[in-house]
Amino acid sequence: MKAEQLIKTAINIVGFPFTITNALLNKMRYVAEVGQKIKVNDRDIHTIVSGGEHADVTVIFEAGMSCCSLDWHYIQPKVSEFARTVSFDRAGYGWSSASQGAYTSEDVVSDLKQILKELNIKPPYVLVGHSFGGLTMRLFASKFPKEVASLLLIDPVHENRYLSSEWDTNRKQAHRKNLNMFRFGYLTSGIGLPKLLKHPVGRRNLPEPYGEHATYIGYHPKSYESVYKELLYSEFSARQVKNADPLSEELPVTIISSNNTDPTWVEHQNLLANLTKQTKQIKTTNNHSIHLENPDIIIRTIKELIDNDKKITISEG
Repeated sequence: MKAEQLIKTAINIVGFPFTITNALLNKMRYVAEVGQKIKVNDRDIHTIVSGGEHADVTVIFEAGMSCCSLDWHYIQPKVSEFARTVSFDRAGYGWSSASQGAYTSEDVVSDLKQILKELNIKPPYVLVGHSFGGLTMRLFASKFPKEVASLLLIDPVHENRYLSSEWDTNRKQAHRKNLNMFRFGYLTSGIGLPKLLKHPVGRRNLPEPYGEHATYIGYHPKSYESVYKELLYSEFSARQVKNADPLSEELPVTIISSNNTDPTWVEHQNLLANLTKQTKQIKTTNNHSIHLENPDIIIRTIKELIDNDKKITISEG
């Protein structure tokens, strides 16, 4: 990563007029954050909190690789009608400050734990993670089992996807291609080349009033740095999850899977469907971003998880 930082600095210096122009354009196009910024270890973590302050449970949303809290623009307000909710931007994404050095799932869990402490949001938590974000939610549930009531994973990745020892030739080539693409975006983001090529980080074409927000954060240089680092250190994150303590066998887990028929993806979804004795899988006809394509199934499942937990609590009481 140090070599890339030097290359990026050299590109910014050589392309100084473009670097200045891009910085000015980013400043002119600034769009204020949707939520609030929480101070964590001298960094700002953008966080959106909504819903009942005295709700029995807090639902925590974690977006997938390259994405941020805007992913939950429809689901979070709806869930906030019956629970307190929290979404946040990992370091460098959205309106959160970039991190120094490596940034892995362990770091995300640490940041999230600090956010909850700063906001005085106590358990129990229902954890919701999409894709790569599922690794973070699983790691949180492993490290703090007494605080997690249930887990909802939306077309989640399995850790084997990012373990090089598990790769075939096609997977190696795909990983190398994506890493090179993200690296190029990071190196040239200072001079604004990805913006010129119309290659933003994260979502495109979010509905108003979030289109302007997505455009601003999608072309910000720190977004390109974050997605590159996230993929660069993805194997570290995968090993952290693989080496973590197993989830409690009694933890309710729901896997909502997409229509992806790739044999390896299906195999990984089936592995995840056996995380605990209380894991169930819902297969859909939707694409990978189920929470955007079919948000109602996510909202309905979260409501069911909370209602079931209340029934168990009353029964035990």
